[in-house]
Amino acid sequence: MIHIPDLPWTAAAPGSGAGVVLVTRLELERLRDVPAFLRTSLAIRRQVAASPGARSLLLRAQPLARTFTTVSAWDDEAAVAAFARAEPHRGAMRAWRPRLRTFSNTTLPGTAGTAPTVDAALSAASGSSRPAPGRSRAASPRAPRAPLAR
Repeated sequence: MIHIPDLPWTAAAPGSGAGVVLVTRLELERLRDVPAFLRTSLAIRRQVAASPGARSLLLRAQPLARTFTTVSAWDDEAAVAAFARAEPHRGAMRAWRPRLRTFSNTTLPGTAGTAPTVDAALSAASGSSRPAPGRSRAASPRAPRAPLAR
């Protein structure tokens, strides 16, 4: 199995206060889309590193499983919203949405002065996968039936 190490990034001077943690999991429909999606993910990783209010990010790529997971910490939900509306994230989500099997996006409370641990964030967000936006459950037969947790 191909193993890609997790790609972490932490801000030099993270904000104060508890902040928020965002856990996103995306599963692609087709294995052949993995290289292009990884390139897109790396561009978005650079965007996070330059985004106001971003505290930390971890990208976990599991290419053979067609799965990409991010755990990011932000000063507040306004910083997350500004990031999501900016390029390249905005265009990437529009372009990739039809090629996703599942997508989950879970927001969790942060802890002041502490970066989120990946295992804790993934555990808290587990069970929140849903079909990609705009896709029916019939088009995504393996998607769990749990609603998106917020």
